[in-house]
Amino acid sequence: MRLNLNAQRLSLYILLLTSIGLMGCTQLLQRQTCVALAENMHYCLAPLPNELSHTRDKPLAKPLSNITTNTVIANQPSYSQAATLLPQSFSQKVNIKVADKSHELLTQVELEGERMTLVGLAPLGQALFTLVYDGNTLSSEQNVLLGDSFKAEYLMAMMQLIYWPEQSVRAHLEGGHLMAGLCDTVGDTLVDTQVNTNLCRQIYSQDGLNSKSALQTNVVQIRYQQQVGDTLWQAHIHLTMPLAKFALDIEPI
Repeated sequence: MRLNLNAQRLSLYILLLTSIGLMGCTQLLQRQTCVALAENMHYCLAPLPNELSHTRDKPLAKPLSNITTNTVIANQPSYSQAATLLPQSFSQKVNIKVADKSHELLTQVELEGERMTLVGLAPLGQALFTLVYDGNTLSSEQNVLLGDSFKAEYLMAMMQLIYWPEQSVRAHLEGGHLMAGLCDTVGDTLVDTQVNTNLCRQIYSQDGLNSKSALQTNVVQIRYQQQVGDTLWQAHIHLTMPLAKFALDIEPI
């Protein structure tokens, strides 16, 4: 995704605010590189895959409704097939909803070499957190106003579940099973009627896949709403975790 002039300015603005705003009002916290998605299900942060440097994501040929739990997903075409350059930086507006509480923030993601950096800002520009993952360790600075209970590493994990290639997500998912493809229905539209590509990723518990009630064990569902030809990085994202009463909406800036 090529950043336009406004996005480039926002990128510089975010980095400047981060360098100023985090001084003297942050705490260094120990972060876990593995986060729990459900009971007996974890996702561990993955290094930047090689595919991210030269590929973009394409939809599977079949909708999710036509892919049964017995289908070998690895034999299906991968999202990552067509060559294009991936941006090293992008900005987003993020809305997080937990139960009946909603929070909005701005994020800046930087991908450089083997390092992923995630910066969070309040809507008015106050620096909230900075996470840096080098493929092995996760370092963090966080505004003291957020308190110790705010777990920014969960947001980084959600970003990887959304944007990382399927094979990378599967390799770092424990106790769960990722299915991906075209959504069987359009569902709620996040943007206008020009949207004509509807992709989904769904994560089920391993126990649920062994029963006839697999649809009731949907732990994570991700919907991508985008124009034909757009990459996943340009998509409007709607992620839900029904069991946790958690929803995440991402709009690229």
